[in-house]
Amino acid sequence: MNYQNNPFPYHVGVQSLHELANKHSRVCIMNIRGTESSLVTPVSHAYSGGNVVAGVQYGESSGTFETPVGDIPVFGSISDVIRAGIHFDTGVIYLPPSAVSHAVSEMCARNVNLKRIVIVTEKVSARDSRLIRYGCQNAKVDVIGANTLGIANSWDQVRIGGALGGDVPTQSLRKGSVAIYSNSGNFSTTISEYLKTAGFGTSTILSSGKDVYIHFALAEFLYCAENDPRTKAIVVYVEPGGYYEKQALDWISEGRFKLTKPIIACVTGRWKKNLTRSCGHAGAMAGSGDDAEAKEIWFDDFFGVPVFDPERPEVSKRGVRIGTIQDVPEAVTACMELMGENPDFPSTGDLSLKPWFVNDQDLTMPQQLRMHPVRAIAPYGEEIEKFNRLVGARIMREPMRNRSGASAIDPADFTISLHGRKLLDLIEEPFGAVTVYSVLKTMPDAGQMAVINPLLNWFAARGSENIATVARGRANGCTPNASIGAEVLLAGNNPLFESLRATSSWLIDRFFHETGGDLSINEELIEKACSDGEGFPAAVEDPRSEQLAEYFGALLRTHGQETILTRFAQACADKRRAEGEPVDSFTLLVSAILLGLAWKPLAERRIAREVAQDLGTYLGLNGIIVGVSPVNPERNPFWQKLHALMDPTVLSADFASTCFQVLFNRVPDGQELFTFNGLLNLTVTNGPGTLSAKGAKESISARNHIATAYAGFLANTGLAHGGNGFESVSYLLDIFSETDPYQGTPAELDPALKGLAARATQDFVVRKKKAKIEGVTERIPCINHPVFRDKPVNHDPREVFIRDLLKGKGIVNPFLEFYHHLVTELHAEGLTGNVYCVNVDAVIACIALDLLWKQLRDGEIGGQEAQEIVFTMFLYGRMAGVSAEIADHLSRGQDLDCRTNPGELVYLA
Repeated sequence: MNYQNNPFPYHVGVQSLHELANKHSRVCIMNIRGTESSLVTPVSHAYSGGNVVAGVQYGESSGTFETPVGDIPVFGSISDVIRAGIHFDTGVIYLPPSAVSHAVSEMCARNVNLKRIVIVTEKVSARDSRLIRYGCQNAKVDVIGANTLGIANSWDQVRIGGALGGDVPTQSLRKGSVAIYSNSGNFSTTISEYLKTAGFGTSTILSSGKDVYIHFALAEFLYCAENDPRTKAIVVYVEPGGYYEKQALDWISEGRFKLTKPIIACVTGRWKKNLTRSCGHAGAMAGSGDDAEAKEIWFDDFFGVPVFDPERPEVSKRGVRIGTIQDVPEAVTACMELMGENPDFPSTGDLSLKPWFVNDQDLTMPQQLRMHPVRAIAPYGEEIEKFNRLVGARIMREPMRNRSGASAIDPADFTISLHGRKLLDLIEEPFGAVTVYSVLKTMPDAGQMAVINPLLNWFAARGSENIATVARGRANGCTPNASIGAEVLLAGNNPLFESLRATSSWLIDRFFHETGGDLSINEELIEKACSDGEGFPAAVEDPRSEQLAEYFGALLRTHGQETILTRFAQACADKRRAEGEPVDSFTLLVSAILLGLAWKPLAERRIAREVAQDLGTYLGLNGIIVGVSPVNPERNPFWQKLHALMDPTVLSADFASTCFQVLFNRVPDGQELFTFNGLLNLTVTNGPGTLSAKGAKESISARNHIATAYAGFLANTGLAHGGNGFESVSYLLDIFSETDPYQGTPAELDPALKGLAARATQDFVVRKKKAKIEGVTERIPCINHPVFRDKPVNHDPREVFIRDLLKGKGIVNPFLEFYHHLVTELHAEGLTGNVYCVNVDAVIACIALDLLWKQLRDGEIGGQEAQEIVFTMFLYGRMAGVSAEIADHLSRGQDLDCRTNPGELVYLA
């Protein structure tokens, strides 16, 4: 090699790209056992025919590094390698940035035969890069990098350095006539893949690296490409920062060295123009005049043609700039045709969009805009097919102690949302619909509600069977959450829940993939499923099963809610009955109805399969809470009818109306039902951090049954949470003991309420002073939470919403208005630093008292019963929200994820 012909004012030890890496290259790897080298070196060594002759691992005196084509000896230093008589001409460095300069110095000092060093390490400091440059120039050693993926020679099947060509380089690195120079290592491989679609392979690929210093830059590469007989065109991928490209183009234009082969240049990174810190490669940050737009101008001026347009391809003999690497195949083809060159081999593949996954969100789009999925390449295609056979959402599991995928609190206004919808927006939805929405994340329509309401009422009727447990708890002085919770806890994983779950699972296996998510009735498929009863869940006949199955079957037909599932359930029951096989036709039909409700969110992967299978358990537990909750069941004719269930038409009521009649022992009028329904929806959730939700989540964390988690929710409510309204009723009854707010005219009401608030405030002053002397706390229920200390007047957004909603319908609740006068009066007297809010527990108490007032006044119920009703109302609403938290935690949580970190624990001596 005649170095006197070197056109550069510095040492460049090669004159052809082939010399950079070939079958004669022998390599030593520094930090061979490092994380990246451990993955890359075995592949490179095997692909290159065993060109790695030694490895160095500081701190290791001897050993071997296993590869598919034989072991590589490992030494503790370069000196040890040389003393062992091993010769190499190329070093590859995988060391951390601070150690790179030392390793380069050691290589240059100990190996007189060293020709080049490949530095894979990124973010080597500018100071160390200068030292490396100085030392290697003096030692006549070429440096590739830093931050490089190395060199690949497709003709000799040699790869030195990083992972050019990926894990299977034989597929990406096909022998051809195009050289690639790229600031990005990964795009080097991408470009080689793109070239194959036009029938072009590669000669040599160089990942230049993009640290601040590029030691083997574009000028050197182009000079070597010109002298390389294998190379007929050069693809260049350039990022912002540095003048290496301008220097190369200027030197060619000045005649310092000639270039007769076309360049296809892609300049990226316009978005980095105004960055003040590097984003990505350390050197990919523009300084003064070296941003992406400036580099585009350099190349355009050099080529003498505008940026490449695939629709009107124009190139020069010098080449062309492309706007995106997707244009590489067409631009290379155009340049090669201009030069009279043909492709290297028949084209393979194309660059058309080949999405493995498509979700058009059910949008109606023109056919030309619709995307169509294609089968993924092996082995991904097989894995995707297996995954697509799975039913429902597959959610990454993570600790869920203080997290939820069901409910959230907006930090701006502290409003609550459930499954992405503001709770305030759900208030006017039917409570039965919200109960189902909480589990399935999909709001039922009016047609579905015609079946859902009777179904929820049936669960309440069935849940009422063991009311004796609650009566015993009430007799022992239990609060409603405790007595109801005992019965819920005993529900466990009862035969009904097991049967509904097993039947739903069986139906999913039989129909989900066969129907393709379509619930339309298919008689042929129904007949096929009826004939194949393998694995059909065992059933115990219920004497009322036939009557209920007929009633619900008629509902389905009347309201157009029949599906392939419900029709199959009926046909299968008829067939098994005719064959003398035991069948619970109603449980089978209920499973089909429930699964039909869950079908759409299941098919859309919005819910896990287990959630769909457990829907009957959630609704069944809600039914128990409602069914065992009447204060005086023996005097409640509606509950008696529901409990006996002699006539299925009792199930036809709206579910909120059923809850009302169970509690208040009377049929609500339209205004009362609207108010009651809104109140239940308002109390569905207060976010995942509330005590009731945490009780359920912690129980699931311990891997309990759903019923036990419900009991956890009930155990975590009490007189301070949920029962606060319980105390509020007692407080209000005392305040209004001598006043009937419904007597007199509306004009007289407001002054009367202000007077009551003033007297209540003065009474509180006296009680507070007495309590202070006695060392106890005196408080007024249902105010002061939530509180924002920087605001002069506080509001609970839920209370504000429902108060305004009621007023908009001409409903004025005197007890709620009293509370607002009270918090104002307390502030005016200096008892509070700002105006406290009236919270949602007060709304519960005030609405309940409004609904109960006439019965209280007439002596139909007493104060204790009224307090129980208020507490139970809270439980009704919250049971729906808790079902959402339980389903969410079961789908994405981990065992024991609600434990408190030991570092958070504090011991108080």
